[in-house]
This record gives sequence, structure tokens and C-alpha cells, in this order.
Amino acid sequence: MDTADLKDALARVMRGEVTDDEDARREASRDTSLFERMPELVVYPEDLNDVSELVKVVGAERERGAEVSVTARSAGTDMSGGPLTISVVASFTKHMNHMGEVNVGRTTYYMDGYAVTEPGVFYRDFEKATLEKGLILPSYPASREIAAMGGIVANNSGGERTLKYGKTEKYIEELEVVLSDGSQTTFKALTSSELKEKKKLRTLEGKIYREMDALLTENAALIEAKRPKVSKNSAGYALWSIRDAKTNTFNLAKLICGSQGTLALWTKAKLALVRPREHRAMLVIFLSDLTILPEIVNRVLPQNPESFESYDDHTLALADLHSDIAVLGRHGLEAPM
Repeated sequence: MDTADLKDALARVMRGEVTDDEDARREASRDTSLFERMPELVVYPEDLNDVSELVKVVGAERERGAEVSVTARSAGTDMSGGPLTISVVASFTKHMNHMGEVNVGRTTYYMDGYAVTEPGVFYRDFEKATLEKGLILPSYPASREIAAMGGIVANNSGGERTLKYGKTEKYIEELEVVLSDGSQTTFKALTSSELKEKKKLRTLEGKIYREMDALLTENAALIEAKRPKVSKNSAGYALWSIRDAKTNTFNLAKLICGSQGTLALWTKAKLALVRPREHRAMLVIFLSDLTILPEIVNRVLPQNPESFESYDDHTLALADLHSDIAVLGRHGLEAPM
């Protein structure tokens, strides 16, 4: 099947648009990395069923030996080439950009509320809705003004508050997903009895639960021994996070977070939220000798800071320069050279 045939096959089963327009393809060929990959097609799914039909058509073509795949894309602010492909891009910001409910109230033993979102929602809009309830997702990335929720979940994002509050994975409660055969399910925390029932399913979902439970049980010691001892790890495939020892639950949504669309395509997320502190303070230290930085870190970390950042004088000078340029630009002036 050539590109035109694939386009027609997708258009017949999807409500959303399917295009091979050069401008659309070029827009989807870049993120904020140095890479460029020109896709054959760009599709704009309207809902869960569209995503499911997309995966089914592509899966059928792969079974026939075609080299075709689906890559998810939201805002395209990734810096590693994650949303790029030479095959089919599924772009979520056009249609699947709706917020669901935002509720206040304990969801787990440490969270203050939750929000439901589709992947195409921009974080700035997500945060506006949660702040109206006095809540926030504290794992937002530095690109918070231009990033979307699809990438925040798919990349297991973290930002300035990650040191204290952790990464997005910590706030994932449920994910509505499409699996590799096009089937639909919701991954969420399961009790032991609920997991037992899931393993009885004679479907791809049941197979996944059976194999993942066996994998985690047989390799528990090895998985824990290899768990990274760092404050931020967004490499994905966090096997050690699926089982929660405090609640004795099993949640595959934790595994999907950070997998960059390689395990499933998520279409709706339930994310836990926290209540932001009313007051915050910042300590700025100027160093003439970077060799003492490790000692400063060792003294500050026991105080449980929200964040800890360092940069050299060249970075500070660039920040000052661009800040000045931005101010001058707003007043129609030119920066001195």
C-alpha cells in the first residue's frame, strides 16, 4: 500500500482529517531538537475511536510487511526528537484538546485533588483551570507556556519543583489508552483481586497483565537493585513504579508515563494535584569558586528545598542580554551592539 492508499484507508475509518499536505507535514517534521524527519501523513484524530481505528489500519499494514508506524504529537516542544517520524504522525492539539473535571478532595494519601485532560490540552490552559480550584500539577516543565499535556505525560516531565514534588509519573492515577491491536482500555490502580480478574481476560490487555505481573514477581530484587538513585529520571519504562507498596496496588499507567508512545497511545488522563504553598522564598548565592558547590549542595539538600539550580556567569550574561532585548523590543527600540 502506497501513501495515497494508506491515506484513503485512514480517511474511510476516521472522523478527523488525514493529510499529506506539504505544509502540514513540514510543521510536523520538527520539534525543538536539532532533528528533522518528514512524515508521510499527518492525521488529526477527533476522539478515542479515531485513535483506535488509526492503530488498527496501521497494524494491519504492518502484518502485511509494510514499514509503517504511528507517532504521537502534541505541542512538539520535545528536545529529543520524540514526536518525529517518516511515517504517520497523530497530532492531538487540533481536536483532542478538552479538559474534563477538576475536583478538590483527597485522591490518594498525599494528594489534594485531581484533573482529567486530553493530550492536546496546552499546559497553560490546564494550569489555569486547576488554579481556579486552588490546585496545581507541580511537575510542569520549563516549557510550561508552550507545552501540552500529551508530551508532559509521555515524557514523564519534570521541572523547577521536581526536587521536592517529583515527576509527572507520581501524579498519574489513570490513563485511557489504545493498545497495539487497536483495543481500548483504562490503566489504573488495581487491588490484588482486581488484578487477578484482569489476568483472566483472553485479550491483549489480559496478556499484558499476565506477563507484566510475572515479570515483576520473578525479577523483583533485580528491578529494585537497578532502580536509579536520582531525583529526576525520565528515561521511561519505570518497572519499579507499577506496584505501590503503601497501597498494595498495581498500576500500569505508571509504566505508560515516560514511554513516549511506544507502549500505548493515551487519550485521556486523570492526574492528581497538590495545593501550592501560599508563601515561597528564594536564596541566591554568588560563587567565585565552583569547587565549593558540592559542599553547598550537601548543606542545602537536608533543608528540603523545592528546587536547586546553578549556572555560570556566561549563562547569566545571556539571560540579562535577552531580557534587555525583550524589554527594548516591546518599546520599539534597538539594543546597543
